[in-house]
Amino acid sequence: MSAVAEVSVQPAPRKAGEGHFDWWLLGGAAGLLALGLLAMLSASSAVADADYGNPLHFVTRQLVGVGMGVVAGTIVCFMPWRVLKSVVPLGYWGTIVLLVLVFTPLGHGAKGAHRWVDVGMINMQPSEYAKVALILMLARFLHNNEGRLGDFMGVVLPAFGIAAPVLGLVLFEPDFGSTVLLAGITMLMLFLAGMSLRWFGFLGLLGVPLMAGIALLEPYRVRRLVSFLDPFVDPEGSGYQVIQAWIALATGGLWGNGLGTGVAQRGFLPEAHTDFISAVLGEELGAIGWIGMIGLFVLVIWRGAHIATRAPDLFGNLAAMGATTLLGWQAIINLGVVVGWLPAKGLVLPFMSYGASAIVVHVLCIGLLLRIGMEGQVVQDAPATAGAKR
Repeated sequence: MSAVAEVSVQPAPRKAGEGHFDWWLLGGAAGLLALGLLAMLSASSAVADADYGNPLHFVTRQLVGVGMGVVAGTIVCFMPWRVLKSVVPLGYWGTIVLLVLVFTPLGHGAKGAHRWVDVGMINMQPSEYAKVALILMLARFLHNNEGRLGDFMGVVLPAFGIAAPVLGLVLFEPDFGSTVLLAGITMLMLFLAGMSLRWFGFLGLLGVPLMAGIALLEPYRVRRLVSFLDPFVDPEGSGYQVIQAWIALATGGLWGNGLGTGVAQRGFLPEAHTDFISAVLGEELGAIGWIGMIGLFVLVIWRGAHIATRAPDLFGNLAAMGATTLLGWQAIINLGVVVGWLPAKGLVLPFMSYGASAIVVHVLCIGLLLRIGMEGQVVQDAPATAGAKR
């Protein structure tokens, strides 16, 4: 007589945090970095050669920033969950110190703004680090007060107390674009954490006129607004960059003129390797290149939002949504400025624009999202059944 025994085999549950990388997220970010470096090489080589005698000057510095970001992102990616939460206040207060140093003799200014701290070979831009530091500090505070967002005085107001020093110091640099971005992310995180629509609407009614009033206090911001409405009002001044960006995009057509053959970066489009890097990409790789770039941004934002929905706790959910919103809103604002849909804000294009501090933070955000994704993965594999005959 033969007997048939069926054995149900169920793998041991995975511990939280032992999941796999989100390769789609990593691939999307890597694709944007590669596109950015190619566009930057083309956009900056002539200027770098003329000013520094080295056509690779900006690309080399950007690669150093990418390397620093990879190191920081890797540390965060493999940091134990409890440790990650515990070091958040240290990062927040360290960023506050850096923001204060901007206004000391260690601070470095350019074009009327004091946004950098001179630390030898590197000019650090604390406002970039402040973005991720504020997101994590708010996520930690709101997680610790989960379910208490109806308490305006005890929870909502202290949350704004966390954001206020960062917003104030960044505004006085001045960096109005980053201030508006951070204020918007703060409101979004409070709303996602459960703040009532009543308080959300009330704070919005106060905040929007306040921001509009601050914007109109500075004449250069008024000029930017006028040039946004009609760049040809001042085609040789405040409207010049946008007009040249339009020319570059139109010249690129569908397929582009080829890498290294564009003329926008040869003095016609100032600072082409920073805020207007996408115009160079559009001229040289055409609409196809732009569609590919936007597709990669959509991929990164989609995976970030997906990770947020599967986060293990409120801290992970808010941190993931904050980091994803930071990357997504900066991309939308930057590209909106380039095509003339938004007034100039001075925000870089994530992963692509030149800026060591910015690229460190953007790569760090990817490391953070990967960590949250691994922590929140399903802890048990689907059961498998195997049959064995004897």
